[in-house]
Amino acid sequence: MAKIDRQIMMVAFDAFKSLCSNGLSRKEAIEEINTKFGIPPNTLYDWYKNSHIPYGRKGTISYRPEIYYVMGALLGDGCLYKWKPTNNFVILVGDEKFTTKYSTRLEKCISRKVKPYIDRSKNIWFVRTNNFELYELFKKLRNNLGYLRNLITKAGKKSALLFIEGFFDAEGCIKVIKEKVRITPKICPDITNTNLELINLVRQLILETMGIQSAISVQKAYGNAKIAYHLRIYRKDDVRTFLKYVHTTKLKGEKIRLVRNWLNKF
Repeated sequence: MAKIDRQIMMVAFDAFKSLCSNGLSRKEAIEEINTKFGIPPNTLYDWYKNSHIPYGRKGTISYRPEIYYVMGALLGDGCLYKWKPTNNFVILVGDEKFTTKYSTRLEKCISRKVKPYIDRSKNIWFVRTNNFELYELFKKLRNNLGYLRNLITKAGKKSALLFIEGFFDAEGCIKVIKEKVRITPKICPDITNTNLELINLVRQLILETMGIQSAISVQKAYGNAKIAYHLRIYRKDDVRTFLKYVHTTKLKGEKIRLVRNWLNKF
């Protein structure tokens, strides 16, 4: 029998899984895909039992709490890159501390070692993962925030906090406000993103999980840049609560001392 083209194999696999998930019996699904694509029945039986998965569709996710940190991080600093039918890359870009933290959480969810690498020409760190289920999940999250909201609601408070933490590590900063009238600089957590729907979702999650009221302001577009939205937390007690639950990579160096000084000032 002639070797089946790899692209056709991927299309056939997706069609087969769709038929099975939509209620077709094993026998009916196998007969339909065999007739349409010429995939041998033995191969289709293996697909049905998940004992064999084509290379371009390999990769699964365990929905542990850590996957919600991964979701938040990716929605902030992630991208998708499809290269040939068998390579479905999910890429995260950031500094060394952030990409290392992301890697340790991701590897708990996909049961394989994940390492960050540095691109020395650009002086940035990145994590690249070829995992079809993660690729499809990230694509779905970007296109359907309602689906994300349902996942978080079902998972509970711990997962919601991890999502916030991942998103803040990607898109947040600890803003230090220095003014002449202030002896001690004011601290303000700030999250910036161009997707207002996503910013509003994060704002709602912060309110539900930590009881924190936050404000959203608009940064006008200029040049090729899009309109950006800033979500900020101003009240000292709210900042203290936020940093109690959100253990961000953005709090480091001199900012640790400045945050401590401001929170301890009466």
